[in-house]
Amino acid sequence: MVPSIKKGDFSEFGTRVDGKRCTFTFSVKTDSVPAIILYDAATKKELISFDIPYFMRLGHVYSVTIEGFDFSKLFYSIKTDEKQTLDIYARRIIGREKWNDVERFEKGYEVFSGFSANSYEWKHESPLIPPEELILYKLHMRGFTMKFPKIPASHRGNYKGLMDTLPYLKDFGFNAIELMPVYEFEDIRFRSHLAMDKEGNTVTVHEEPYGVNYWGYGDGNYFAPKASYFGGADDPAYHMKELVDLVHSLSMKLILEFSFVNRPIDDVILDALIYWVKEYRVDGFHLLGDGLPIKRITENPYLNGTMIIYNNFPFDVLMNERPQNKHLFVTDDAFQYPLRRLQNHMDGNAAEFSDILRRQEKGYSYINYAASNTGMTLYDAYCYGEKHNEANGESNRDGNNYNASSNQGFEGETKNRVANRIRRTAVRTALLSVMTGASVPMIFAGDASLNSQSGNNNPYCQDNPLGWTDYGKKKISSEMRDYLKKLIAFRKKHTVLSRNEPFRFSDYLHVGLPDISYHGREPWIMGIGNEKKALGILFAGAYGRSEEDDVMLLFNFYYGEETFALPVLPEGRKWMFVNNTGDPDFTFYEEGVLLEDQKSTIVKGGTATILIGKKEDNELSKGRSAL
Repeated sequence: MVPSIKKGDFSEFGTRVDGKRCTFTFSVKTDSVPAIILYDAATKKELISFDIPYFMRLGHVYSVTIEGFDFSKLFYSIKTDEKQTLDIYARRIIGREKWNDVERFEKGYEVFSGFSANSYEWKHESPLIPPEELILYKLHMRGFTMKFPKIPASHRGNYKGLMDTLPYLKDFGFNAIELMPVYEFEDIRFRSHLAMDKEGNTVTVHEEPYGVNYWGYGDGNYFAPKASYFGGADDPAYHMKELVDLVHSLSMKLILEFSFVNRPIDDVILDALIYWVKEYRVDGFHLLGDGLPIKRITENPYLNGTMIIYNNFPFDVLMNERPQNKHLFVTDDAFQYPLRRLQNHMDGNAAEFSDILRRQEKGYSYINYAASNTGMTLYDAYCYGEKHNEANGESNRDGNNYNASSNQGFEGETKNRVANRIRRTAVRTALLSVMTGASVPMIFAGDASLNSQSGNNNPYCQDNPLGWTDYGKKKISSEMRDYLKKLIAFRKKHTVLSRNEPFRFSDYLHVGLPDISYHGREPWIMGIGNEKKALGILFAGAYGRSEEDDVMLLFNFYYGEETFALPVLPEGRKWMFVNNTGDPDFTFYEEGVLLEDQKSTIVKGGTATILIGKKEDNELSKGRSAL
């Protein structure tokens, strides 16, 4: 077939390949004649250049159909004003097939636009999971798999390793996974400067690499899966779809983090999100960046059933959401810091904590977490009083200066048994808090294994064991993971903890208890002031999604013991002990053990206790005392 070019159909930006025909649609603002340059993928040499006639444009949008090539063996660039550029809508990026390939310096870190076959036979549909049932796990694909036990070396750092680990996450009880950026981004950190060549022309000079952009934040090529994560030169788009399909086969959702901090054009943002929903069937996005076109995103029909996680929704957008289509989720530090201030005795108060624990809205929800990637790991929050980011090369100036963290008297690792006991108890209390909050709980990778980053609260450039997830070989790490599994199972069983609407503080179902109530040293009396560091919360099981036990959470953030009064339960129910976060043996009675004293109970300082109210019909619990 003789190569030919004709006017395209302008139907969508980017490229659309159909056999030996490809339609290119792109936007450029130039008075010169733009061109599409095709390269041979094997030799990386220029094959042919097509100038785009003026009549093949609408406004500043050009659309052409080129025929006569096997596009699977080619890549391309767009030439405008004598400069070759990437297609911002490129479905594939050529040149970054190998992670952190410093040899690219010799070729000026050049990258090109590539073609994606788009063919894939989907086997599984996205699962239908109500928002109140979501349990989210956030991870970095490379960091999460580099040290994961017993997976092949060739699977570490890429999609194969993540696919290997999915049963592990499923076994915990997680049903949604959030990935830090997996679209194409420049993973090599380098600087550029302008210089003058021998002919007197101004040219850009790229300097040698000085590090790695491990997290992937910053500018991105938002339509292309990252080749070094998804098979290198072996069709990354296909392998991205394999991953999504496997996630869905396990009845889990996949959410992608997109960083738009440098604010591309609004249409590009919107088109990218729609493309990933239509082409890759992803279930949601965590958006980073200020001033994004959030209203357009939330109102777009293609995205109307997609999870949108963001930290700065306009108030009117949230208020206009319908409860029947709850897909907006506010993410912020509003759960993390009140909890840490209480735990680390930094002037926290129980009233503030009670508000965040029960926060839920009719039309939207929140993401609750005690630690995320932007900050100290959960364990480090109780091991370090200060950040330690010296390894980042910025003289410890980067990262958040406010962490509400504490070292329990020893900065970093210690063999002191008292300090370690306090730290591990604090981790358990934090996990319990997240898993009993009314909104969507999120756990960051490694936090249930006591993963440490040595106090580094911003390891964006640490592609090494410091920044990788450590699963811990000690018994305590295994016990902590098992504890989290039990908390997740407890949350799923007691659905009153994960309501889909706000609590009303009343007995509107006439079951003998209000949906939620607060208690302290006396029943039904909260006694909350800014000086209070203890809190008892009773959730009436009748307000769950099925006939359930009542649940009472007793938080004691004082140093010393605190006595909590236990209200009398209706219908002959009894108080049963489930767990205290300070128990060194991690004892967890899923069905509860009868409390000998039904009027009050003591909670040790710095710990939390779970009680359930149920009819005493468990033969194993009769006559036994938990304390």
